[in-house]
Order: sequence, then structure tokens, then C-alpha cells
Amino acid sequence: MADQDTKPRILIVEDHPLIAELIETRLRIEGAQPVKAPGGREALALLQTEQFDTVILDIMMPDVDGYEVLSQIRSSPRTATLPVIFLTAKSTPTDIEKGLALGANFYITKPFSGLDLVRKVRQCLELRKSGTAPTPPAP
Repeated sequence: MADQDTKPRILIVEDHPLIAELIETRLRIEGAQPVKAPGGREALALLQTEQFDTVILDIMMPDVDGYEVLSQIRSSPRTATLPVIFLTAKSTPTDIEKGLALGANFYITKPFSGLDLVRKVRQCLELRKSGTAPTPPAP
């Protein structure tokens, strides 16, 4: 996952500490530099001051939910093309359609496969590297 000189920076927005730790550990093993934010407010603050290559975003959080975080990501010129993966327990077709319609590149439901998450992160990094503006896949 990591290029020769730079490790991709991945923002993990997850309010459940054990899940955040699991994702962080998996991404470190894959050569990424994960940064954790325990909620939407913290994530939005980090996105204003730091550069990331991809965001892994939960939807159900106590402060600002993932839908609002994604809406703000897509509305800011600084982050509008930043790849975003929803990783959430919200699993109905309506939830998935809403997440993709808001501009998520991928939507993964919990419980999740670490291998699937790594694959999706790699795809997002390729989008970022190629300079292609991310477009959500068809549901």
C-alpha cells in the first residue's frame, strides 16, 4: 500500500474505540499512516488543517453523523475530491443508496472483512494517485 517514500495518510472516523483500533492496526500492517478521530467534529477539524489520502467514515456517531461529515467534505473545495469509504452498521438498501448518493466512493457494512476494507482503501488511493476525481460506484 505504501509508496517508496511516503505512507498514505488515512483518516479513521469511528466512535467505537475497539473498532478504530482494529482498523488502525490493519492499515499500519499494510503500510499506511492512520490517524483516528473519535467523532465527526474532530474529523472535520482535522480535515481543515491536515492532508489525507482517504477517509474511512462511520455514520452513527454521537456528535456529528457521518452523513453530515461527508456532506461537508464534498462541499469544501479543499476536500471535495477526497475518497471516502463509509464503514457502518447501517445496512439497509436505503442506507447504502443514501451514502453513495451523498458521494461516498464505497460503502462497507459491519461486521466487515479486513481484506475487503484494504482492497477498497487501495482503490481509493489509486483514484487519489491518478488525480481522478472520485465518483461513487453504481449501487
